Amino acid sequence: MSQTTKGALGPYRVIDLTVEIGALSTMVLAGLGADVIRVEPPAGHPTRQRGPMLREDTTSSLYWAQMNAGKRSITLDLEDEADRERLRGLCETADFLFESDAPGNMPALGLGYEDVRGRAPQLIYVSITPFGQTGPKSMWAASDLIGHVSGGLSSLVGDPDRAPLRPSVEQAYNITALNAGSAAMIALHARHLTGRGQHVDVSMQAAMANTLGNARLYYEMDGIITERAGGARAFADRATRIIYPCADGYVAFVRVPASMIRLHKWMTAEGAEPRFDAERWASFAIAGNTLPTEDEIAELEAEIEQFFAAHGAQALYESGQHFNVMICPVNTMQDIVDSPQLNARAFLAEVDDPALGRLTVPGAPLKMSATPWRTRPAPIPGQHNLEVLQDRIQAQPIGD
Repeated sequence: MSQTTKGALGPYRVIDLTVEIGALSTMVLAGLGADVIRVEPPAGHPTRQRGPMLREDTTSSLYWAQMNAGKRSITLDLEDEADRERLRGLCETADFLFESDAPGNMPALGLGYEDVRGRAPQLIYVSITPFGQTGPKSMWAASDLIGHVSGGLSSLVGDPDRAPLRPSVEQAYNITALNAGSAAMIALHARHLTGRGQHVDVSMQAAMANTLGNARLYYEMDGIITERAGGARAFADRATRIIYPCADGYVAFVRVPASMIRLHKWMTAEGAEPRFDAERWASFAIAGNTLPTEDEIAELEAEIEQFFAAHGAQALYESGQHFNVMICPVNTMQDIVDSPQLNARAFLAEVDDPALGRLTVPGAPLKMSATPWRTRPAPIPGQHNLEVLQDRIQAQPIGD
């Protein structure tokens, strides 16, 4: 099948007015080929000042380079009516607008959905905020941390006898942004049917509450509040350990019934002489009345830990595949960079960044046979002012 250089979303134009909470959504759309136009204030977008920095200055943000890869940049002062009118005009040529201002801010500037829909009925207007456009907390400020705690995920992260935690990276922002991107694609499908755009209202709190999985279901069914389980997987009021130390790091292994017979065969093949009864452990249900005692679990986990401790993570990974046991190293960043699997799929790519020089950056999380992912550098401030603002009158949104 022949390929196109435009990408799957090549015909579509996106206006990006977001901060951290929405940056990933438009980055993914750019990777898929959309023409993403990052609108910055004349002094540059505030996240250009966000570290880590490649050099000892405030103009070499690696965060900016990653989260704005593939986008174009124009500078507009949205406090100035002339520039606001330029943005309204740009909306006439666009298919999507993503913004993350507090509810009411964009309408106050004459740039809300109702302000632009008359001139741009095709526009899909995506608002990404901590709590959504409506409700008693809609105007409340929030960070990624508040996204984790308000959505309930932090209540499940950490050790049971210590305070809740959040992941060390901004997953609330990223999960919310991916929800926004998905919602925009669904709205695009609706536009194919109706010929008109719509307002998409994305709440970070709701996006995070949708990640709680079984914890939410156990509460709805039985009123059980799932508690933190540290390096274990929680099931209602019980937990199954999933992280074990090994000779050179950690591995993930889930003690499910089917794996116990296979693990027993593996240990026997290596002369470990396992003491546990594989058939008995394989017969235990995950929930119900046929659960092992805490002493039995502790004895089994100590035996598994002893076996894993004698091997390196990669050796366990490879042997696990041979014996059909689901086990995997807990990869570090160095492991990711050196990963034969990721490198075989060309996950890491090199780009010539206009501000930072030659960079190795994360590439495509997916493969498309006819419309491949486009890995391109982030722009410098206002890099595309002339070609976007002067030529906008010739551009047209995609008709449906």
